[in-house]
Amino acid sequence: MSYLFSYDYRYDDNAYDTETSNKQVDVEDSIGQIYVKYIEPGTAQYGGIFDDTSLRLHRTKHEQFVRDAMHGLSSGFSVLDASQPWLAFWSLNSLDIMGRSVDSATRTRALQTVLRFQDQRGGFCGGQHQLPHLAGTYASVMALVLVGGDDALASINRERMYEWLMTMKREDGAFAVHEGGEVDVRGVYCVLVVASLLNIMTAELVSGVAEFVAQCQTCEGGLGPYPGVEAHGGYTLCALAALEIIGSTHVLDLKRLARWMSARQMAFEGGFSGRTNKLVDGCYSYWVGGAFSILQRALSRTPQDDLLYERRALQRYVLACCQDTRIGGLRDKPGKSADLYHTMYGLLGLSLAQHYVGVDPQTRISDTTSVYSVPARMMQWDVVSSAADVVGVSSNVVKPVHPVYGVSLVPLAKCIKYFYALPPLAPSL
Repeated sequence: MSYLFSYDYRYDDNAYDTETSNKQVDVEDSIGQIYVKYIEPGTAQYGGIFDDTSLRLHRTKHEQFVRDAMHGLSSGFSVLDASQPWLAFWSLNSLDIMGRSVDSATRTRALQTVLRFQDQRGGFCGGQHQLPHLAGTYASVMALVLVGGDDALASINRERMYEWLMTMKREDGAFAVHEGGEVDVRGVYCVLVVASLLNIMTAELVSGVAEFVAQCQTCEGGLGPYPGVEAHGGYTLCALAALEIIGSTHVLDLKRLARWMSARQMAFEGGFSGRTNKLVDGCYSYWVGGAFSILQRALSRTPQDDLLYERRALQRYVLACCQDTRIGGLRDKPGKSADLYHTMYGLLGLSLAQHYVGVDPQTRISDTTSVYSVPARMMQWDVVSSAADVVGVSSNVVKPVHPVYGVSLVPLAKCIKYFYALPPLAPSL
């Protein structure tokens, strides 16, 4: 399918250039040089018809990029010593989204690696001999979900996990990310994802969460990390997803949020920025794109309404601008290096733009009082095959993913089935 390409969509600095506007122009220049290669001959005088039918996901190269990283990283990656569970999560999830599996030896190594980070007090650390941390806990649990199997899931100490999570709980409803650490909606999201998966949700755990998150909505409409701070795409996803888990997205001004999120899609580039007056970045394909899927449900919109962003434009940006076609992997934008972080979040965003994953407003479960309403509401999310829209060659299709949890639907369902066969810590929320 084609669409009109025009430099008229570029940023207008109103003849008053700044350091920020100059960087924006530089990015648009680099992206324009890529996009013009796809203009159909003879259409330039009309702005240019962009033919995206040949765009291709270089799956084999991306797979090799991830597998090479799993076999060992250079000493330069020592700066990520406190993010070791994330390296496992980014790698395993990228492979799974692309439909690639790991062999038994790699599975065993991944399981043993992650379990080394489980702290005897509860939770997981970012590396050995470090403090347990909510972010590391989230990444570790999600990595174990992807490793799969009863042995991996049974290795998580639910009781100690809950006890530790409660020590991070604050009176205002939020959570510190570690002992004496910062407090923000990222921590809230990590707690609710872990608790909802492990069947350790309680009224005490979720007390005050909705109220804290609501205070993080800014005058712009998006959500910041904590009250009074600028709205940001990553924190907006964390906030919306956390509220979706507890069935409380109604506490937000959703129309104002929709306006702010819509402004994150860049008119010329097609990708998302994370904040007002910031540059496009491939990772926001998920942080903002996933938030749009959750917003769709919160506004009771249907597949016929489609999503509130231009899905095909986002796919064009990811496929044309974010792939490193030389060594594999995905990147922030042209001129940047590929890495595991942008590879996973770029693939997540690509998946959500290809597939319509949502909840039918006519049949959705509204109960938020029972512990068992949480998995019931989360597993209501499903793929509407008739609403799929894939840019480029047909082989570009990747697995559909859950926008709240950021993993594909099958390992997520297996995890929920396993833990909700166990007795809950409390009967109601």
